Amino acid sequence: MFFTYSDILLLSKRLKKLPKNVDEELRGWNWNEPPVYTRSLSQVSVSDLNYCSTLRNIYLKVKGFKGDIGKQILQGSLIHMVYAFGVETVKRLIYSKDGIDGSTLRTLMGDEFYSLLKDLKDEDAKYAKVLWDHITNIYSAELDRVRSRFTNLTRDSLVSQVVPFYVEFPVDGSFLGLTNLRVDAFVPHLPLIAEMKTGKYRYAHELSLAGYALAIESQYEIPIDYGYLCYVNVTDRDVRSNCKLVPISDAIRSEFLDMRDKAQDIMDKGIDPGIAKDCERDCMFYRVCHP
Repeated sequence: MFFTYSDILLLSKRLKKLPKNVDEELRGWNWNEPPVYTRSLSQVSVSDLNYCSTLRNIYLKVKGFKGDIGKQILQGSLIHMVYAFGVETVKRLIYSKDGIDGSTLRTLMGDEFYSLLKDLKDEDAKYAKVLWDHITNIYSAELDRVRSRFTNLTRDSLVSQVVPFYVEFPVDGSFLGLTNLRVDAFVPHLPLIAEMKTGKYRYAHELSLAGYALAIESQYEIPIDYGYLCYVNVTDRDVRSNCKLVPISDAIRSEFLDMRDKAQDIMDKGIDPGIAKDCERDCMFYRVCHP
């Protein structure tokens, strides 16, 4: 998730060796033809397809239930916020300071963090600082590396070399009956979508990647054959990432589209799909289904 040009080159070599066989009818740019086409006017959030195997969370939202925001959800939101704001701040500082080097970037990033502190609870601050320092260390070193290799770069070119990806990349999901989406990270050079998760692995996270891939294909008509799924764990000492490439295959595309259709059916008809047999206690609607 903390991509540098070296990371992208390694991923590019890996991706070139992997198969890319996707049925044309399952590409997002065929949004006006079945099976990608949807007749429903309801728009589904990709994140809502993560929570429940029966999609009862969608039914409960339609009925006006709010659910509980648990500790894991709050921690995940914190990590996502610090990640996105940290990477964005690195870019902004490079744009704003002529001749900036790694040492200066470290100092400025330290100053920026203290402006962030006022919005954080005390128990969150130490984890946020660890992640912020992790981002700072990576891109301060990368800035010095780029400056040692290239001279007379424009600020725009310098930023593109140091931080060669977008965070919170917006995607219009309307062609597929999806809401407006934000992909955690998008690497245009490959192209590759990346999602950052906390907690344990869930297959639903791979399905989300399929949804984002289809949406990007529908809007930009570029093929997305693989996603990058990263589980990031932030302790009070370090940041640990476990990432893997996920093929956006015919099977996972079809499964996602089936889930989308089921979700839209629930929204349109208001039929309760029933309580799942594999409920997890960190689900925001657990206490609604198990009072």
